[in-house]
Amino acid sequence: MYKVRFHLGRGEHFMHWQLKDLESGKVSYIHPQDNQLALLGCKLSVQPTAAQKIHDGANKTVCAWIECKAVQVLAVNRIKPNEGDYRIKFNPRLNPDWTDETDSIVSGHEYEILFTNDRTLWVVGWEHECDLN
Repeated sequence: MYKVRFHLGRGEHFMHWQLKDLESGKVSYIHPQDNQLALLGCKLSVQPTAAQKIHDGANKTVCAWIECKAVQVLAVNRIKPNEGDYRIKFNPRLNPDWTDETDSIVSGHEYEILFTNDRTLWVVGWEHECDLN
């Protein structure tokens, strides 16, 4: 199991994807312009109280992440959004929940496949050509 989030802490890994292997505790940082992530068996998690405080003006802290069963690090531009795919986002300054393109709340939702494209996160809408095995 993995925990994936966008790292906003100052320093060398600012604005990188952070991957944490929950079994080993190992943390890796992936530069979003050099690699893409394919996330399998995912759930969007948020700490509502912390996210609401940030929404109300407090300093940003870690309050949202993606829990997933598997992560694949791929070369950049290997996966491109297709018809049926859609973007999801989290910015507690704008909304204390994960939202989709229509601003519907998707916090807590589960997805078979998510992928990154630079700093954006996409849901694979039609999984007809994906092999999870």
